[in-house]
Amino acid sequence: MVCGEDSAKIVIDGKTFRRIDSRSWDTQRRIEDMDRDNVDMQVLSPMPELLSYWFQPLVGLEMCHWMNHVISEMIAVAPNRFSGLGIVPLQDPALAAKSLSRLKAEGFAGVQIGSNINEVMLGDPRFEEFFAEAESQELSIFVHALRPIGSDRLSKTPDLIPFAAFPLDTALSAISIIRGGIPVRYPRLRIGFSHGGGAIVSLTHRLTQGWKLTKSFAGELPESPQHYAARFFYDSLVYDSGYLNYLASEFAPGQVFAGTDYPFAIMQKDLEGFIKEGAEKNSNSLSYEAAERFLAL
Repeated sequence: MVCGEDSAKIVIDGKTFRRIDSRSWDTQRRIEDMDRDNVDMQVLSPMPELLSYWFQPLVGLEMCHWMNHVISEMIAVAPNRFSGLGIVPLQDPALAAKSLSRLKAEGFAGVQIGSNINEVMLGDPRFEEFFAEAESQELSIFVHALRPIGSDRLSKTPDLIPFAAFPLDTALSAISIIRGGIPVRYPRLRIGFSHGGGAIVSLTHRLTQGWKLTKSFAGELPESPQHYAARFFYDSLVYDSGYLNYLASEFAPGQVFAGTDYPFAIMQKDLEGFIKEGAEKNSNSLSYEAAERFLAL
């Protein structure tokens, strides 16, 4: 990262990945924006690319320690306004599991992870120890799209990667977790998904049909995929108030919390107005307590 006073440049493999401004680290500027937008508390988490799963595990662990320290310092400035999600080196699931106790001791509400780990979906058995320890530590897990699998097919239209491949990878991650039986084995685990779970709705309905046709996937999944998907948490970053209403009142009642992608260009602006618009369509469309339950605040 190359920083100036008001801006910075993220450089990966010698190439500029993204330019960011001081809203990414300036707590006072964030608080001013929060006051402007009537946001009482904001959950801080790293830019997903900083998860750095392509590092060697011990190097990745050092990256996680540095990133978590930065977030902790930001929270300390205004603990009544900020909470945080830390990161762990999930390229080594056992090391990541061991790192969770440190996150808990440092006061983090949960952990942010990518939608795939070096092209391995989260429902893979290799992550079993990580999920078990997250439940044991009572830490929430927030899944954000990262380097979607198959995005190389979009090389001629790279703008489709954040706009289309991200929500697809997030949804594939969610249904892989369901099909892998993670919610069955760890019923107290709180898992949330960015961008409203992406394409989660249509994929869950199709997976549920498969569950019916295969006799509960040969008995491996006691309840329908819809049952488990409704227990996940989702943010409100779906850009359409009608869809937000369906997500929060029909698909996963009481499990949707506010999210914006602040401070990046794709963020939802006028969050309060957007949520109110969705709520006007159905008074129960959004649970303001969902974030508190997800983060166990």
